[in-house]
Amino acid sequence: MNYNVEKIFLDLPRMSKVHTKADYEKYTKVFTEERYGELESLVKADNVEEQCELFCNDVFENYKKFGKVRGGDQMNLNYFMIFFIFPTILTKEENGEAICNTLRDIWNKKFDANINYTNYDSLYDGFRTKIFGIPIGKS
Repeated sequence: MNYNVEKIFLDLPRMSKVHTKADYEKYTKVFTEERYGELESLVKADNVEEQCELFCNDVFENYKKFGKVRGGDQMNLNYFMIFFIFPTILTKEENGEAICNTLRDIWNKKFDANINYTNYDSLYDGFRTKIFGIPIGKS
């Protein structure tokens, strides 16, 4: 493996189940400061497609059981990509959209998925404040 998949996806089950703005903000900060550097060879690559293939293959190899990734793991990996990897690439990289398009397409093919990406602000604004479990708006 060329990518440190264990470090990138550390605490995968917990981080993929974000329910509040505060948690999303906290986990994004942790990912950006402690793990995003592990993706440098992907985001700075001359051949982004090749690095995306390598990254997706490394993730698949790390999480496969009996030749495929289990449904629960796949769901968590998809959420992690959508919540942390794509938004951070879009925020930090000048050509982030092109990188995300390539990574999304290769990810979807490798994992037989249908995920897309969005930016940090759109996700952050999507969390709703609740009082006693009752949503009270979008702030």
